[in-house]
Amino acid sequence: MSIRQSDYENYDYREFWEEGKRLYEDSSERIAIRKFLKGEQHENKLLVDLGCGYGRLFNEYQDFERIILVDFSIKNLQNAKETISKYLDNQKEKLPNIFFICADVTKLPLRAGCVDAILTVRVIHHLSNPGNFFHEVQRVLKNGGLFILEFANKRNLKNILKYFLKKIKVSPFSGEPYQVGETILNFHPKQIKKLLKSESFKIKKMLSVSNFRISFLKKHFVIRFLLFWEKVYQYLFSFLGLGPSIFLKSVLKADKINDPEFNFLDILSCPACKNEKLIFGHDGKILCENCSSTFYVEEGIYNFKI
Repeated sequence: MSIRQSDYENYDYREFWEEGKRLYEDSSERIAIRKFLKGEQHENKLLVDLGCGYGRLFNEYQDFERIILVDFSIKNLQNAKETISKYLDNQKEKLPNIFFICADVTKLPLRAGCVDAILTVRVIHHLSNPGNFFHEVQRVLKNGGLFILEFANKRNLKNILKYFLKKIKVSPFSGEPYQVGETILNFHPKQIKKLLKSESFKIKKMLSVSNFRISFLKKHFVIRFLLFWEKVYQYLFSFLGLGPSIFLKSVLKADKINDPEFNFLDILSCPACKNEKLIFGHDGKILCENCSSTFYVEEGIYNFKI
């Protein structure tokens, strides 16, 4: 199944979240992320936000010592730099440890086994083959590395009701993805878990998120009321997996050697051939010695699109 790629160069993704019109969804996702990151070590750790958008969730993982934000859109990364610079106005000492990379998330310009934690929210519904993405995540994560994943849930309560009322033809219980519009794919939780396990991930916890994402409820009830019950639902009923959004916390079980040292330029690799020998020119060019691919650094953003 193929889908049309979303064009974030000609659309300001901040508009999707502006004026609090999706405050409930934003807050629900933050509740889940905080639960998953609670107790995780941040000191001397590298976190990568894959599909970072405009840096919406930066303040949820800002305590990691080093952070890389990756997106396929230069515009999103420019907005992310602006968002984060304003947010850290009084903590500018953190900025040298924050990096921005423009790249395809299935072809990351990072060396194998160099990342401690990866966060991916609202990304894989844009991917027709999430298995390729999970394989790449497995490649760059360290042994025991943390992977926090969000995906649009095909087997959500709304779809189940629609199916039994014969308003949709595709069964929410079948394994194949369910396409919504031209750019969105919903996945069955069992299929996503199967793909993760095939890449040596051990799933530690699942949360059902945005469980009250219903226009009538958001219109007639205050946000604090909905978020109170969202927390209750996430805690008690996530095992049902009926929310429109599912968050999974997993760790990599693969047997690999971790590199304890960190230098940002040293962990980069060519996304085309995976060669680790790159030449960094003073003019902002990055040349791969193996396949001669050329990449660029522009205004602090490492452009590794191929």
